[in-house]
Amino acid sequence: TGLGLFISKSIIEAHGGKMWAENNANGDKGAKFTFSLPLTNSI
Repeated sequence: TGLGLFISKSIIEAHGGKMWAENNANGDKGAKFTFSLPLTNSI
């Protein structure tokens, strides 16, 4: 249903990150989902 991706993206963005999808290279089937989160300093 895609609900898991929506929830994942919401959590990642709430922590200042980004999530995106790309087609697989070389015409392979499927997609690649990538996310990044900002680094923080330890207290």
